[in-house]
Amino acid sequence: MKNVYHNDLMEMLLQSGRTGMNVRQLARRLYNIHNDIFDSDIDYRQLYNQVRFYLYYQSRQRHSPFLHLHRGQYALRQDVAVQLDIFIDTPREEEEPPSKYTKRDDSRQLLLF
Repeated sequence: MKNVYHNDLMEMLLQSGRTGMNVRQLARRLYNIHNDIFDSDIDYRQLYNQVRFYLYYQSRQRHSPFLHLHRGQYALRQDVAVQLDIFIDTPREEEEPPSKYTKRDDSRQLLLF
């Protein structure tokens, strides 16, 4: 079961650390992230219930990343690995392209004079 807000929940709980966050705080932050002045299709009550039931169900699963601490408080398990987005093929801006004329490293030669 994958929730629409799964990635946002993971990010918020990762930032909160071991103390975790309350469902009310999580729902409020999600509501503020996904709701704006021009697009207010999200109902807070539905969002709150969706987050509450999702976290409750997931925390009961054996391989879930979510951990139920106490009444309405959730955190990430300590053994959760977070996938990082690393782009290897894209060149970094600070790297300079290799020049045509490069200085050779002559450190193996003895300098007698």
